Amino acid sequence: MIRKNMYLFSHIIVMTLTLLSLPALADNSSDKIDSIIQSKVSLQKARAGFKTKIVNPKVYDEQPPIPPKDIFSLVYYPAKDGKMSAYLTPDPKDGKKHPAVIWISGGFGGQGDDFWSPAPRSNDQTGSAFRKAGLILMLPSFRGESGNPGLDEMFFGEIDDLEKARQFLASQPYVDANRIYLAGHSTGGTRVLLASELLTKFRAIFSLGGVSDIKKWWGDNDLSFFPFDTTNDKEFWLRSPGYFIESIKTPTFYFEGGKYFDKDFYALASVAKNKNIPFYANEIKGGDHFTIIYPVTELISQKIINDTGKKTNITFTQEDIKQIEESL
Repeated sequence: MIRKNMYLFSHIIVMTLTLLSLPALADNSSDKIDSIIQSKVSLQKARAGFKTKIVNPKVYDEQPPIPPKDIFSLVYYPAKDGKMSAYLTPDPKDGKKHPAVIWISGGFGGQGDDFWSPAPRSNDQTGSAFRKAGLILMLPSFRGESGNPGLDEMFFGEIDDLEKARQFLASQPYVDANRIYLAGHSTGGTRVLLASELLTKFRAIFSLGGVSDIKKWWGDNDLSFFPFDTTNDKEFWLRSPGYFIESIKTPTFYFEGGKYFDKDFYALASVAKNKNIPFYANEIKGGDHFTIIYPVTELISQKIINDTGKKTNITFTQEDIKQIEESL
């Protein structure tokens, strides 16, 4: 498996993504805009001074397997809790600085050996389209995963680790520090959305099948799976990107297959458009949570290759979306 519990989460995702509308929090720190409850403060400010309470820690102590040397190097980047493992495209030794992508797959627990094994086009969760296009690819794990130090906080502290991973990637002599992109799928897509609201150094951000509200996403499933205090609504609120769309500063693009597309994201995109926030939602008709991954990341790769100006020029037209749909 790419990550422990990934297939469990895949099953849960397809059962819950069709739920509608963000539930209101009984919290006077938000107000209603276009039927979406938006925080009055940024996610950064909302998290300031808040310490998540881990009451049910998960143990993901399996060490990351050694990858094929011609595909990835196993590296370690420094973070608050210590050194975190990651897979990284090795230096191509061509003397050039290359654009790079950090890819966060679905599930939890850290790395597995599927990142370099061939996967079907209909369900390729490895991020292989990026490396096949010649981009530098980094696959980080976070606190409490893959035998890393610290505790798994599930949609919280790992976003801080992600910024440390970006800094490590930017320091590599063969990486163009001004052209580092972030992408993720499923639970990785949710982490990516949270990162879009907290981090500002990525050139562009792409979420495939992330969710707006993790409590709604989880539905009636057993809350004891979460490591944090589920009796505190604020723990869920600070992990749910749908409440903080106005915090986004970096161009952020959302994609999901039509079968599981949550209409919340149309409402969030409307808020973004009205507020001049660079967030864009794209429904891929005829696709599902998995079949969209490869064609979307394949197109993103080409957009990145052509994104050579001082600022990003990446956009997705209706023709682009139609191209993805026709490739399914």
